Amino acid sequence: MLALAEALANQAPYPAPAGWRLNGRLTRRFAFESHDEDYGVELQYQDDGCVVRVGTESFHARASLAGNQLEAVLDGLRIKAVIVRHGARRALFENSERLSIDFIDPYAYTELGVHGETHLKAPMPGRVVALLAEIGAKVAKGSPLLILEAMKMEHTITAPGDGVVQDFYFAAGEQVNDGDELVDFAAE
Repeated sequence: MLALAEALANQAPYPAPAGWRLNGRLTRRFAFESHDEDYGVELQYQDDGCVVRVGTESFHARASLAGNQLEAVLDGLRIKAVIVRHGARRALFENSERLSIDFIDPYAYTELGVHGETHLKAPMPGRVVALLAEIGAKVAKGSPLLILEAMKMEHTITAPGDGVVQDFYFAAGEQVNDGDELVDFAAE
């Protein structure tokens, strides 16, 4: 239910009927965490809703979201619920039941956006346009470090906190893949 609400709340501003794609059906994956346990949910769009897969189980679903009111039909069972979103926390209220879980947003920026202790990663494939800081330079939180061009847009990779730029792993003009380490950054 929470994955359906997340999909409806974060859909494109234009309709994509049945999730049609040139090379097949649209599939979206969502990750949630509760008490240090991860849960993955996969939605595969169909002509009449979507197939929801959780672990080895799957079922057919149709849903609509109006504000925080979710109405869904799961394998023929009609369910009405209230979804409350607060930061990463998602709470689902259905009848007298309550489920509270954290949504893992793969694109969210946090100070923990540093991989391990010191390495900043590429959020998507692209090309390094410019290096904006010098190696060894002390920088403040939010200072621009490099510009990455991806999907015809420029994205500025910034310092997640105060620290020192140790090294750059790519030069301007080089291509990077999703998840490649870009900057060796030492937080202070």
